[in-house]
Amino acid sequence: MHTVDTKGHLCPEPLIMARNAMKEVKEGEKMLVISDNETSYQNLMSFLSDLGANPVADQKEGQYFIEITKPAETSSGKEGNPEAYCNIPHNMPEDSNYVVVARGANMGEGDEELGSLLIRGYFNALKGMDNLPTHIIMYNGGVKLALKDTDTSESLAELEDKGVSIIVCGTCIDYYQIKEKVSVGRISNMYQIATKLAEAGHVVYL
Repeated sequence: MHTVDTKGHLCPEPLIMARNAMKEVKEGEKMLVISDNETSYQNLMSFLSDLGANPVADQKEGQYFIEITKPAETSSGKEGNPEAYCNIPHNMPEDSNYVVVARGANMGEGDEELGSLLIRGYFNALKGMDNLPTHIIMYNGGVKLALKDTDTSESLAELEDKGVSIIVCGTCIDYYQIKEKVSVGRISNMYQIATKLAEAGHVVYL
């Protein structure tokens, strides 16, 4: 049985590890996920249940052993959003809960070529920071940053793997007629975007 040892890791890492490992097994195969703390265990159970993996847990000597079965939904692309299952610690400053908004394919106003270089540099720098945003929201021309074969999409994919939720405006995608070219993030509607902006402790506009 394939085993994923998440001991010593904090959310969303255990969820990401479990999700990635699930890609390596076939539909209907069983997998074991091990955790060593109550919070990660609870988050894993909620996450895996929502994926349809039917988690069955057992606790021994302070460790949690969760047996799951890979569902058909996961193999067809239903992967879930690990970050959404993690609560921000109560002692974390409110401004640490921040959202980044890309309103265009360039950063700032002025020369477009310079703005393109700046926004690529920003996302490259962001993925190396300790204090990552909870969400990156892209609308209007910003949705083009998520297109396949772009430098920004590669950086955004790395940030998504680290637990940052990438949200792409569906209306904007339809307007530019580029839906089939989007390679990263979750296509969403304006109500959900407005909700995430309202919930954020701080918003960084590019």
